[in-house]
Amino acid sequence: MKNDLVNQQQIQTDKQQLQQLLSVQEKSEIDQLLAHYPQPGGACIDALAIVQKYRGWVSDQAIAALAEHMGISLSELESVATFYNLIFRLPVGRVLMHPCNGISCQLLGYKKIQQQLQTALQIQEGETCADGQITLISLPCLGACDKAPVMLVREAMVDGLPGTSSESLLVNLHCSELELLLQQFKESAV
Repeated sequence: MKNDLVNQQQIQTDKQQLQQLLSVQEKSEIDQLLAHYPQPGGACIDALAIVQKYRGWVSDQAIAALAEHMGISLSELESVATFYNLIFRLPVGRVLMHPCNGISCQLLGYKKIQQQLQTALQIQEGETCADGQITLISLPCLGACDKAPVMLVREAMVDGLPGTSSESLLVNLHCSELELLLQQFKESAV
């Protein structure tokens, strides 16, 4: 009987800690989101995106807190978080480089460009540079096959060139210009 009481107190403490892990802003945005869904599971991706917006990535603890807050199982939320490659489960750099590995980009030089990026950044696919500034994560087709090979830099796809005021860029990749491009992004990340 005494062990049951101790276990129940431990569970309560864990739940209290989880409830305190999400910020008031995160909870408010998630609650507004949940109001639009008949089942909380339908809001998983958007709720994870809210947490990532504030933290830059989604930790195991944040997933547990979010599952508790949404009233869904941890396994359900974890399966969604690990399925989508734009929900980051580890810290990422300030600059996210997403070379397209769709078929058009594959045919027009993706592999050579990917190798050059990995060599220049001294990282492998899915890793972040030692300085923590740039993360390299390939994405399937970016829908810009007419411009292939391309790379999405940062978050939203926008046509542009390095040096513009745009927060996100869709960059046409050419191996001869890659070193200059990387230097510009390294400087902008500082």
